[in-house]
Amino acid sequence: MRKEIIIFFCAFIIATLISCEPSYRTKSSHSSRGTYTIDNATYEIPLVSVERSTGTKKMYEKQSIEAVMEEKMIKFCFEDELLIMKWVSTPTDIFFGFNNKTDRPVSIVWDESRFIDTNGVSHKLIHSGIGYEGRNDSHPPTVVAARGTLEDFVHPADYFQREECKDEKSNNNQDHWRRTPFLPTQIKGTAEESREKVESLADKTFQVILALQIDNVRNDYVYTFKINEVGVTEKEQQPEKSHNEGKGSGRSSGRGTF
Repeated sequence: MRKEIIIFFCAFIIATLISCEPSYRTKSSHSSRGTYTIDNATYEIPLVSVERSTGTKKMYEKQSIEAVMEEKMIKFCFEDELLIMKWVSTPTDIFFGFNNKTDRPVSIVWDESRFIDTNGVSHKLIHSGIGYEGRNDSHPPTVVAARGTLEDFVHPADYFQREECKDEKSNNNQDHWRRTPFLPTQIKGTAEESREKVESLADKTFQVILALQIDNVRNDYVYTFKINEVGVTEKEQQPEKSHNEGKGSGRSSGRGTF
């Protein structure tokens, strides 16, 4: 009798282990589906045209636009009788070098300058020294001295993303706002979805309007950039994040070099 009880008990344990095995495998295969891919988008964005106007009158003085290689990067150089502007456009910030050719100071009137996106929507501009808190404030003009130069960037004022960062001193989480791209740079989804989204931007244009004050005369320069080429590079799969995990994707992009 005792021998039969031992045999029955062993059989019960084996049956229990066998019945547990399928649920273990199901759980493992389910967790493997909680992944996604993030694709990186790349763009070629040349400066294609510049228009200058004073009031309602368009100016048609001699001008030139050319691509130049400086410091291992391609810059698009515009020149007329008043100034030289060298541009490097990225999906996040648009960098420029300003050279005042005149014997008079030139003011960049930021409150009258604008960014026009690929859908034709106008946005207020920010530049260096202005963050999220001051994006909607009135910004004083930047004065470029006679024969002087300026290096800066512009960015649409309402393209910011909130994320949490840890304060090492207090060990507490604090809110941080970083500039975000006005063109998609990291796309979550399948490779086909990413390419479809990025390729839809090919041949579209966006503009930077700089309002310049010279001897109490307002000069508006409209710089038009065209998205010439786009590309998508697929990254490896990443695990799905829960709602409580990190909200941001890094710090703001670095400054360019002129």
